Amino acid sequence: MTSDARTELQKHAALLDERRRGGRVRECHGDLHLRNIVLVDRRATIFDGVEFNDEISCIDVLYDLAFLLMDLWRRRLPGHANVVLNRYLSETADLEALPLLPLFLSCRAAVRAKTSATAASMESELKRRDELLLLAAEYLEMADRFLHPPAPCLVAVGGLSGSGKSTVAAGLAAAVGAAPGALIFRSDETRKGLCGVPSSEPLGPDGYTAEVSQRVYDALFHHARSAIRCGHAAIVDAVFAQPAHRLAVERIAAEASVPFVGCWLDAPDRILIDRVERRRNDPSDADAAVIRGQRAADTGLIGWTRVDASPPPEVVVDTVLAILHRQLPATLMPAAP
Repeated sequence: MTSDARTELQKHAALLDERRRGGRVRECHGDLHLRNIVLVDRRATIFDGVEFNDEISCIDVLYDLAFLLMDLWRRRLPGHANVVLNRYLSETADLEALPLLPLFLSCRAAVRAKTSATAASMESELKRRDELLLLAAEYLEMADRFLHPPAPCLVAVGGLSGSGKSTVAAGLAAAVGAAPGALIFRSDETRKGLCGVPSSEPLGPDGYTAEVSQRVYDALFHHARSAIRCGHAAIVDAVFAQPAHRLAVERIAAEASVPFVGCWLDAPDRILIDRVERRRNDPSDADAAVIRGQRAADTGLIGWTRVDASPPPEVVVDTVLAILHRQLPATLMPAAP
């Protein structure tokens, strides 16, 4: 494992130096795991940062975050780790750092392995010593696995508004690609970002012109292409009603020589309408009229795997996960042992 880590370090040395020059290396928390985070007035609040050693606290910002991601992953909370990573990248657009994530996660796990083994060597109580040694072995195995992530892939989730695309994408992400899972690019959030409004603020008709919609898809494709190029899996969540958009996302995977799966979610209009009418504080502005308009449009021949999206969300997620296990087995990464 040590030689693999050194190989990764050498491979990304130029990127690490570039990030230092660009201000991505700075004073951070340094010890950002779950035991140093508490809820105060319903807000996550970090404490007990490293103030006594600049070599530990003056680090790459993603290396700081990697401690939290690794800790969530080890505690069998892959979905939480995936949400944290996606939220961080949504706020920072720091996609260029993704090639470093396997190394950063591995280093964080290796540090935990060392501290657990050291604690075991100083423990006089036999049972506790054995527990610490087992924990050290678990961390060491994780450190090795992080250095050998699955190959990237591209997943597209399409369907009319209310079909559950975003729920499915979120349910899939932690199981796809390198830890802590795929990056999710959602058309509704991208549209609001391009229009310069908060995600929960409704857009008027000007936000849904053909020109704006094309800009949205162009942005989604750009982000997905960037993620794949950096060795990470991507999930694109959009209606994909136009054949040209479905072909375009397939072409991204083909040009990058990565596996692709497209899923089209189907459900009766009554279910779609009921779902969108029950939404609150959601980036989507779709309503019953939007769904009827989408249904009336000519989507052309849909060659993607069609999935019945009328059952409860957890059932639909399990169905799509089964599809991915059949079609993309080499790109799925299990959670911590």
